Amino acid sequence: MILAFLLFSVFIILWLQKIPLFAKLLILFSSLLLSATMLKSGLLYPYGLAFWGPNGHDAIWHLSVINQLKQNIPPLNPIFSGFSLNSYHWGFDLLSALISKISHLSSLDTYFRFLPLTMAIFIGLFSFKLVKNQKTALIFIFLNYFAGSFGWLVTILRSGQIGGESLFWSMQSASTLINPPYALSLVLLLSGLYLWQKHQSSSQKTSALLLGFYFSLLTGIKIYAAILVGLTFSLLLLFKLFKSKARPFDFLLPASMAFFSSLIAFFLRLFSGASLLQFKPFWFVHSLVESIDKLYLPRLATLRFNLSSQIFSFKLPLFLALEILFFCLFLFGNLGLRFLGFKTIYQKIKKNSLSSLDQFILIFMILALAIPTLFVQKGTAWNTIQFFYYFLLFANYYFAHFLARIKSKILLFSLLLVTSVTSYATLKDYFGSPSPSTLPPAELQALNFLEKQKPGIVLTFPYDAYLKKDLATPLPLYIYETSAYVSAFSSHQSFLEDEMNLTITGFDWPARRQQIENFFQTDNVYQAKGLLLNNQIDYVYLLDHQLLPYSPQDLQLNLIYDQAGVKIYQVQK
Repeated sequence: MILAFLLFSVFIILWLQKIPLFAKLLILFSSLLLSATMLKSGLLYPYGLAFWGPNGHDAIWHLSVINQLKQNIPPLNPIFSGFSLNSYHWGFDLLSALISKISHLSSLDTYFRFLPLTMAIFIGLFSFKLVKNQKTALIFIFLNYFAGSFGWLVTILRSGQIGGESLFWSMQSASTLINPPYALSLVLLLSGLYLWQKHQSSSQKTSALLLGFYFSLLTGIKIYAAILVGLTFSLLLLFKLFKSKARPFDFLLPASMAFFSSLIAFFLRLFSGASLLQFKPFWFVHSLVESIDKLYLPRLATLRFNLSSQIFSFKLPLFLALEILFFCLFLFGNLGLRFLGFKTIYQKIKKNSLSSLDQFILIFMILALAIPTLFVQKGTAWNTIQFFYYFLLFANYYFAHFLARIKSKILLFSLLLVTSVTSYATLKDYFGSPSPSTLPPAELQALNFLEKQKPGIVLTFPYDAYLKKDLATPLPLYIYETSAYVSAFSSHQSFLEDEMNLTITGFDWPARRQQIENFFQTDNVYQAKGLLLNNQIDYVYLLDHQLLPYSPQDLQLNLIYDQAGVKIYQVQK
């Protein structure tokens, strides 16, 4: 009932906007379709709590952070006991926790239903408001929901199937909501640019300070967007200084953003032990043709590798030609038909008709392309592709301007249809049944029991990636992927879970995993008891096939739950 009321309120907000009826209907229908990636996940089916797509891992991580934030701000690390959550932007999770707590909605309904639909609607609304021409605005809305890459061309040629959304590396529009912090950052970015357009002619210092604070919120939600916006406004200021057109507003906006961003980063402890960018030019470009799950052109990749050791010879032109070819495959493969928007950019530059918004967007796009082309993130190189997501956002903007000039409705419809082919391939997977992963009823019941126990640290059996080989879906979460599911659904800290996110956030987890493996294999009862006591373990969570190295009595454990193949022990202290 509460969920229905909140969603109804959001729909009313949309309907009260002074925009055409067709735009409202397009936003509403597209938001519902885009939200298909989220809406069915987190619901109970006969086989358990179901999760589609990356929600079987990524959503579980967010739920674990959300439930920690309901207890502590800043949060403890839900998957690595004894530490706070550093090097991670948990602004979206804080918003989710606050909404859940204030409205009494479950974390599942907040995360999978209320916020996705709300964010999708606001992405469409501010996409419309940012563009002055109505036809262009409507196309921009559509592209921000459904524009895709040329990946479908490759999959059709290779297998006869339509797919390949991220075959050229980057996530596309249809998957926006399965990365909720990114989706929320789009709401802030588009609405912030709309407000900037309205107030930049103002000389009021208050407007600049408030806008600086508003944009700085990106630091806590998606640091990639915050970096791009901060650098763009700074470079735009330098450009205006060079032209002698800078005003107090232009100085105050980037300065206030930098100040407030620093405060937010300090509060979140965002840079404590954070991975830094590492100079590795063309890492994505090279891995595109070298990785078997991407475009994969082994002969050309081998040729480039061999030529790289002979660049100081007459073969240099061939080497450079290959590098340019691979870069073009990366860029245009990800853009799909959006590359046609480059014509709009060229015409604006040629006519010297760049508005202040154009200047911002072009600087922003150059940075969003240059950073992942030249740098990777230490430890998790592929994470840097998230800068490129924002490049595609504004490629939609100029592609929309290009399409709006087409007079033939048949041609316009055909181009929109072609650019959204990968979105069809992506979205259809979320309508299938059963789900790829699930939390079985027995485990859900056990974790609900554990949630009611006093706060403590939970020891779980180490994840075994080999268990899922040749198994049919839906896969239980403990098999599907290393994840934070025990922490997420018990609201306790785990001693070690979700090794993937521990790698991303820079924690030294392999040593702790070795400790756990030693515990379950040891022939020394005192060492086993020592791990429990020295690490302040309160609970041990095991499934039927996961066995203790000694009897519960020897390890001083009390069996507090034993049903349907799930056992929970409490450590005697």
